[in-house]
Amino acid sequence: MEETLEEYFLAMRPFRCLTGPRQRLCHFPVEREAQVISAGDLVPLEYALLFMRTAPKSLHIDPFNGLYYRMTLTENGIVGQLHDVDMDPFITPDSVPVERRQRPIRALDLTPGDPRSHWLPILKIE
Repeated sequence: MEETLEEYFLAMRPFRCLTGPRQRLCHFPVEREAQVISAGDLVPLEYALLFMRTAPKSLHIDPFNGLYYRMTLTENGIVGQLHDVDMDPFITPDSVPVERRQRPIRALDLTPGDPRSHWLPILKIE
């Protein structure tokens, strides 16, 4: 994937993005904790694979357009199912209660992504 990421400066911040015919997916990595995962805790990987989507030619990013891959361990590796999420807790952390700042996204913050309207509805790590 590294070779296909392009550099963009959006919303006063650099992003590395993949651009498809209908969407641009901009990587929004969150490194708030040790990058160690286990069968019972895939959240560090989920946070490392956060994206925000824009139109292919857009110069702006809306934090409401976050993409979160909820990971599940399978016999063949790890599969991430796409969910829509508001990224505001990462952009304005003071809006989140102190006890949730380490991991501000909760299950109730996630909305299953519509596979017909998203470019990459499933992420597989084999």
